[in-house]
Amino acid sequence: MSMSHGVGSRPRVAVLCSVYFAGSHADVILSRLLDGYVWDGEHQDARIEVASVYLEQLGSSDNLPVSRTDIGTKTLTSHGIPLFKSVGEALSLGTTGVNVDGVLIIGEHGDYGWGEFDQKLYPRRRMFDAGVAAMVAGGRTVPIFVDKHLAWSFVDAASMVSDADRLGIPLLAGSSLPVTWRIPQGAQWPLGSPVTGAAVVSIAASEPGCRPTEMSGFHNLEFIQALLERRRGGETGVAAVTAVTGAKIAGSLAAVPRDAELLARALEELSITTDDPISFISNSADDLFLIDYKDGTTLTVVNLDLPAGHRVAGAVRGPETTVAMEAWLGDPDHGNFTFLTRQIESLMLTGRSPYPVTRTLLTTGVMEAALRARHERRTVPTPHLSLTYEAVDLIPDTGVDRPIPQASTH
Repeated sequence: MSMSHGVGSRPRVAVLCSVYFAGSHADVILSRLLDGYVWDGEHQDARIEVASVYLEQLGSSDNLPVSRTDIGTKTLTSHGIPLFKSVGEALSLGTTGVNVDGVLIIGEHGDYGWGEFDQKLYPRRRMFDAGVAAMVAGGRTVPIFVDKHLAWSFVDAASMVSDADRLGIPLLAGSSLPVTWRIPQGAQWPLGSPVTGAAVVSIAASEPGCRPTEMSGFHNLEFIQALLERRRGGETGVAAVTAVTGAKIAGSLAAVPRDAELLARALEELSITTDDPISFISNSADDLFLIDYKDGTTLTVVNLDLPAGHRVAGAVRGPETTVAMEAWLGDPDHGNFTFLTRQIESLMLTGRSPYPVTRTLLTTGVMEAALRARHERRTVPTPHLSLTYEAVDLIPDTGVDRPIPQASTH
């Protein structure tokens, strides 16, 4: 891998987008790179520069009854950013070779089909492959960041990680939730402490044409995985995933009371108090997933279909303590993406991932297995998810230890 930016200059990146409308992932990430963002109370320019953009769809309804009018064309034109018709041209800046220092893939939102297990068939793997092909042809590799999960298919995601490793391409991916603010401030699982069980509960209301299990559910898995990976022995991988729906939820929770206790703690973090968490979850849950890790750690995942904005809370238990927290997403300016932007900048500036991409490879695989388990109404063994890695203790530039920017209703 080579870096072309000189001393004092900013790395220049090509951004590959599915669609760019107000409030889209392209907007809350790319617009920060174009216009800067607030950091430590002051506005500052981004530490990397957008050199080019490949925008696949010019506006999209996304099957939702809200406006998804394209703002990308006007925004990019006003900033003097060239739009290219292909991924290769975006990396070469319309000439030959690779003339950027990094690639940012934002393949979220847009009019794409649905897979057999209710996955949205976003083009992340396709954009990645096109970018890698341009690098191989141009004789130069540069870092790649992929927003959210690596791909809708674990096979695709594993191929992406393998190709990046083989070609020496620094690769990072994932959600903003592991790096956003937490309530209580600074809440964290102590690195190296044993874990016996965990639970994560989210609120994400269904909308016409929107299926939140994967879209929001991936964020939930990333958030809790960022805690679980810190357990003694590091990450060992996942052995099996079970999905439970309907009336069976109550029976499943009654059979594992330790999970019911953790779920009650997570519900409390979401300001939901109930004398009977099992009944509450049975009546409100859209999905319940039981994740069995190879080392015996258990994780219960609950998605509540309630009329509220996206909220996520987790609880982790060890032999001596339980830690519970909420990932705070209440900033009207989507400040959680500022912390993710800082991680993207770190990758492009240093050529090193600030935390292992294997985390997102694992959560990508767990999400696919959960959707398969729900579709087939069974436990899905996951020997392919025998993935191991060590957590990074302190990741710079996150919101974990920072106070939230306004009073919380927590």
